[in-house]
Amino acid sequence: MNAFTAAARHLSFSKAGKELFVTQSAISRHIATLESYLGHALFIRATNGLQLTRMGATYLSLIRPALHTLESATSQVMATQQSAKSLNVSAAPTFAAQWLFPRLKTFRDVNPDISINFVRYSVADYKSTELDFDASIQYGYGDWHDGNAMYLTGRETRLVCSPEYLEQHPISSLEDIKRCTLLQHIEIPLSWEYWFSTYIGDYDRARFGPGFNLFSMIIQAASSGFGVALMPHCLIEKELATRQLVDVFDRTFESPLGYYLCAPNWRSNMESYDRLSQWLSHECFHEGKTGMEDRKPEAGKRADSDCPYCDANSA
Repeated sequence: MNAFTAAARHLSFSKAGKELFVTQSAISRHIATLESYLGHALFIRATNGLQLTRMGATYLSLIRPALHTLESATSQVMATQQSAKSLNVSAAPTFAAQWLFPRLKTFRDVNPDISINFVRYSVADYKSTELDFDASIQYGYGDWHDGNAMYLTGRETRLVCSPEYLEQHPISSLEDIKRCTLLQHIEIPLSWEYWFSTYIGDYDRARFGPGFNLFSMIIQAASSGFGVALMPHCLIEKELATRQLVDVFDRTFESPLGYYLCAPNWRSNMESYDRLSQWLSHECFHEGKTGMEDRKPEAGKRADSDCPYCDANSA
């Protein structure tokens, strides 16, 4: 089959032979055998070169999808083996900048042989077989049915604003939020609506307010005094510590959305993915020193004697 497709691509037996590292006569014999098997001529052999017959062109168009599927499956299996020590990761931009990158040194210290490449972020669609990433950190409900998904963090949210905004718009109760400018994430249009219905009651203006398509933009807008933001706590630890932002109620609110490490089912058994998964589990659920500073253990965090990162921190 390779002989036929190469000859059809080049319209030359000799060029097909060079591509496949065989002789011109070998290609010619392969084509003759195939034509005999099919009972149809596939090429018109002329002094000035080859031309596909009508049946040859039809046959080529019919086998191309099957060949593409075979090549894709072969590439995926080979990539899993060849990239055991590397991982292409597609991470939500604000999560990568605010949470992941400041902590990544601990992963590299324990795994100097693993290379993580950060590729363009896109929402996971594991029904496609042409993915340019091996793993992804996605924000959502974790319901990626065609992929493996592990919850990391992000369900704990806080209402934040700049100190200046809070001084100008005093807030003493949850009801006071209705008088504030609500900063909206346009990719998550129901977040404020869910918050109001869960903690206060339905509010018909929950979706009114300036819109932004990234959490990083909302952080900057809130810091600049544009209004109140509903933010995953994991994204604003630094801003809260430096009082660039203040927590309006000094409490967390539960959200159904969070950050998940996910991968297509056929890639979740990669060694590099397994190591990244173990490290992220440590960072999110084990107590101890993580990232650039010592932090108090959060609720639900634990030490694990089998975790190499816990061992590294205690050494």
